[in-house]
Amino acid sequence: MPEFDSSHSLGALSRSDIGAYLTEIRDLDAAAEFNRSPVAGQHALFAKKAYVHRGLILGYMAPNPAGSANAVPVQGISQIKVNRDLIGQRIKITMDKFYVHDYPGSGTHKVLCEFIGKNQVAGESEELRFALRFETQDKGSAAITGAPIFMGVTVGSDGISFEGRTVNLSSKNDEVILTALDSPAFKNGLSLIEHAQPALKPFAGLAKAVVQSLCSRSHNKQVHNFNLGLDFSDIATSARLAYGSYVVVQADPDPERPWDWSRYVWNSDAMALQPQDPQVEEVDFNYMVFAIRPLSDEAAAQKPAKRGSRG
Repeated sequence: MPEFDSSHSLGALSRSDIGAYLTEIRDLDAAAEFNRSPVAGQHALFAKKAYVHRGLILGYMAPNPAGSANAVPVQGISQIKVNRDLIGQRIKITMDKFYVHDYPGSGTHKVLCEFIGKNQVAGESEELRFALRFETQDKGSAAITGAPIFMGVTVGSDGISFEGRTVNLSSKNDEVILTALDSPAFKNGLSLIEHAQPALKPFAGLAKAVVQSLCSRSHNKQVHNFNLGLDFSDIATSARLAYGSYVVVQADPDPERPWDWSRYVWNSDAMALQPQDPQVEEVDFNYMVFAIRPLSDEAAAQKPAKRGSRG
């Protein structure tokens, strides 16, 4: 069962409750829009604010793709080829991009990302939990690339799965708690070894306690959550595991405009998803990009620091 629940996201609230939250965090212009009665015949305001979408659209970019650096094609997940050679391999998962089209609040947004998963090693399963925070503004990106999350996950016969969520941090008195996320243990990714680590359990408990404390504040609100199960099935509805980059888009299906990845390309020089049509100036949704790579021999040989993480 997923631990993160989309019913806790901002988009699950009523218009008036979203307006009340935005008023609390002093985003008064957006609050006024939600508190205003919708005009008959117009699309709901929910469709106009990227942060109220609760759905997930997943894209994929292969390593060393064909094409120029400023026009890398993005594929639908149905295009990924099954590669069972990954079974038993150790991989690393990094966050390479977090783009905000719009987020609750005004000015600079403080965003928390939390990730959980399982590592299957030597017949045992250990819980993985990691969190990082960063700042960005609307129509901007966080100053991160290749930020390590899980280093050394062992790929099982059924692939891997992990969950993630984003939380908007607007409470004023969180700095003491947030300093925990600035420690080396939370900045250098969760480093795993080839056998279960008893020291990893208290680290996962600490990460959970820190995030739960932050989420208990009324001005902090979950914005989006997702659950990725990447496997080796060849059925049409499978999300397949492969080396490469996965684009996680916060968007709901739109029957009037079905999603089509051919409308977008990845600009490797700008490290950004861009519209294929030059007349469209920008993407109008929030998204993040994860990369899945083999764990290097050098990284695998390093000893993990205390609490299962490198300092």
